[in-house]
Amino acid sequence: MTGVQLSDLDELIMRVITESDHPEITAVEVVPTPGRPDNHTRVRVDFADGASVYVMVGEVRRGGRATEAFTVPREVMA
Repeated sequence: MTGVQLSDLDELIMRVITESDHPEITAVEVVPTPGRPDNHTRVRVDFADGASVYVMVGEVRRGGRATEAFTVPREVMA
């Protein structure tokens, strides 16, 4: 069992936010790029008033052990 890959989580977050069709949300984007798939900042949400929110990975736990803060291990990247 490989568990959840971060790209799957990124897509789920994007879908839930986009489908909410909230009138104040102007943009939603996945932050990691093919050149930097391990970016701990995963999703950016922009609002009509100019504010932005970032969804970040602070910690990954596998088998009861946590990674170093804001470090994305290779095994959770698709």
